[in-house]
Amino acid sequence: MKIFWPLMSILTAAGIFYSSSIPGEHSGNASMNIAMWVRNLVPLEPYTMNFLVRKTAHFTVYFALGFFVVNSLKYHVTNTRSLFAAAWGIAALYGVFDEIHQYFVPGRECAIRDMLINAAGALAGVLTFLIGGRVVMAYLKRKALNSGTMI
Repeated sequence: MKIFWPLMSILTAAGIFYSSSIPGEHSGNASMNIAMWVRNLVPLEPYTMNFLVRKTAHFTVYFALGFFVVNSLKYHVTNTRSLFAAAWGIAALYGVFDEIHQYFVPGRECAIRDMLINAAGALAGVLTFLIGGRVVMAYLKRKALNSGTMI
């Protein structure tokens, strides 16, 4: 498992970079197709739905990146605060650099709003790991106490 999380982190970062390298016209068409499909479920104007699809994609992919990075670092960083800071910092900074990269791609833009959405997604992914880990450990301790065994 020690190689799985770094591999997932690298593959996710590579997927983000690839997606960000697609010129705006092609990227916009792809997200509009998704937006039109979702619009059948949620009746919103096409522009609004396209905006929501694109921003949800930002949040979701950086959620995954944050989750993968924190899992990668857990073997090397034992202090929870340091783990949190390192994982969130790496994933959020990648989001900043990705937005800067988009500035140089035809039809794309570098948006501070997207940097913030990326950082929020990364934060949610890191916190999901940290809080989820505590919930699981509390459950296992309670289960062990009830059964009379130790973990």
